[in-house]
Amino acid sequence: MTEILDWRPRPGEVVEFELTTDRAPVPHDVPASHFQRAHLRLAAANRAAGRRQSPWVAMAFDLEGRADLDALTEAWQGLVRRHEAFHTWYEPGPEDLTGFRIPPESLTVRPVRVGDFAGRDELRDHLHRRIDERTSASGLGMLAGVVRRDTASTVYFAIDHAYTDGHSVALLFHELRARYHAARAGAPVDLPPAPGYLDLNRRERRRSESLTKTSPELAAWSEFLAVKDGGFPAFPVELGNDTGELLAGTRLEYPVFTGDEARAFRAYCARHGGGLGAGFFAALALAQWEFTGNDVYRVLTAVSTRAYPRLLRAHGWLVNLVPLLFRLPASPTLADAIAVAQQGFQRAREGYDVPLHRALELLLEDGDVPDIPPMASYLDGRSAPGARDYLDADATVLTGPDNAGGVSLWLNWFPDRADLVVSMPDTPQAAAGVPKYLDRVREIMLTAAAGSPRGPGPVGLVTGRRVAEGV
Repeated sequence: MTEILDWRPRPGEVVEFELTTDRAPVPHDVPASHFQRAHLRLAAANRAAGRRQSPWVAMAFDLEGRADLDALTEAWQGLVRRHEAFHTWYEPGPEDLTGFRIPPESLTVRPVRVGDFAGRDELRDHLHRRIDERTSASGLGMLAGVVRRDTASTVYFAIDHAYTDGHSVALLFHELRARYHAARAGAPVDLPPAPGYLDLNRRERRRSESLTKTSPELAAWSEFLAVKDGGFPAFPVELGNDTGELLAGTRLEYPVFTGDEARAFRAYCARHGGGLGAGFFAALALAQWEFTGNDVYRVLTAVSTRAYPRLLRAHGWLVNLVPLLFRLPASPTLADAIAVAQQGFQRAREGYDVPLHRALELLLEDGDVPDIPPMASYLDGRSAPGARDYLDADATVLTGPDNAGGVSLWLNWFPDRADLVVSMPDTPQAAAGVPKYLDRVREIMLTAAAGSPRGPGPVGLVTGRRVAEGV
């Protein structure tokens, strides 16, 4: 995951893939999900106020040689017709968001040559501007293109986060490459039908309406909110943002494990009753206890709402945040903490289908949810489609400069490494305190992976993606 300001693509010829239709959009009656509603309203408020925002997710990866435009055009057209996320959307209406759809068979893609770019910064600035323009547009707000070169070409794609998540990005990487190579070979692409995200929106609405303040499914949320002063937990170090308002944020990447170290840490966790994710949360809790004396660890964590195997083919923002809570044992060690973290993690995941916004609406007096709730997420991406090709394809997820009220963490485990992505307010206090805390978290985990009483020392936060072992 790379912030676009730290991305420096090699120069080349830029070609965009324009998506067109001869059909007018038709309204549909499927409600937006809670996250879509909050996300799209915040984006609109930021635009109206002239605040910095990047409500999109993008991906870039390389294809060998000079890209075949006919094959790429065919690949994009097949992909956008197959997935509902690329031909349905929401726009602000008189009272709520109104959904629209376009018949997928009416969509066509055509290549549009933009021109040659000779400098890396010039190219990056152009692509950044075009991503901001296209993803904030009404209707089919997305951007696809390629930077063509003789040795390798860089494909890029961006869409509003309301219609995609990390798993969807992995699907796109895998499917577009499969379609491209098939088109070049003149071979058919045999892909099963992909469910749409609108059915999940319908289910979420029914689930929300079935919940009441006394529903047993809200027990974990009630316990989470009842701890100490209630509400959301504070980060263990000073951030210079006591009110929790959205400030200009910064996003950094932190190398945690090589592939071998990640497997060693996973084996350590297994010996003590948990998985690598539980070990991560246990290390966060242990460092918190060392910094503050607080032995109760609370955090929102991301879980997938893809409850059935067929949903693994769906594109959309199919993620929820659930309450993770556990208490460290007396005089805790990492080994002691892993089992209780695993139990807390499993309990949190059981509520994957209890919408965050509905739970807080019922349980908090004001029902107020932070615009960007701080969280700690763990993702095992080793089995994602095409994951073993990320390094050779120089694949990266791109994000834009944005705002932050607190600290959010994403630990992502890939075949060759595990990285920690950090989003935090761009304040002197956060810049001083957050690295110290995360250095200690990393030291705890590496010491366990090494199996020795002493582990590697802190390495510090770094910007950009190419930070270790050529990654």
